[in-house]
Amino acid sequence: MAVIWCLHGFLGRGADWDFLRDAGFEIRAPSFFAGDTLDSVRPAPDDILLGYSMGARLALHLMQTNRVAKAVLISAGVASPEPGRNELDETWARRFESENWDSVIGAWNSQSVFAGRANPLTRNEADYDRKKLAAALREPRQLQLAGVSVPTLWIAGEDDVKYREAARRASEQLKNAELWICPGAAHRVPWEQPDAFIARLRQFV
Repeated sequence: MAVIWCLHGFLGRGADWDFLRDAGFEIRAPSFFAGDTLDSVRPAPDDILLGYSMGARLALHLMQTNRVAKAVLISAGVASPEPGRNELDETWARRFESENWDSVIGAWNSQSVFAGRANPLTRNEADYDRKKLAAALREPRQLQLAGVSVPTLWIAGEDDVKYREAARRASEQLKNAELWICPGAAHRVPWEQPDAFIARLRQFV
């Protein structure tokens, strides 16, 4: 079975993907905010890259220089950041650098992109390097589609309007792309609808 390299999103951890290992997939899941680096992600040509949100941007970056069999990109934006986005990201970066942890986590989870859903994942301050969180928010957000030729599954939640349309546009631009809109999910598709996600992932890989 091919190895699936699972790249988490902002505030993510490698352990977030344990449910895929429990489902029988062979995975590698680094934790970028707790010591692991992108250099540790070294997929073989028959491996699969799977990235969620920020991790989708990292996966696309890796796809420019690494040959992989397939890719799965979840809740990923493809357009240039909207006006004011850089300023907003800088505000969040400063909050994560200095604000009380419970306060900033509560504010982050209350954003409309999560469609009012409660955060299903526990987030403890001890698991994170705050400087790395802030640095991630200051990185460019635009995804680069140029050179993407491997079979790619684009996933978005049906209630995540912004990223649903972004996934639709991306899948239309690429020759070897499939689109799956997950019913009953917003931005955090794998954890909001794990059974449906596992079934679709198994079908694709």
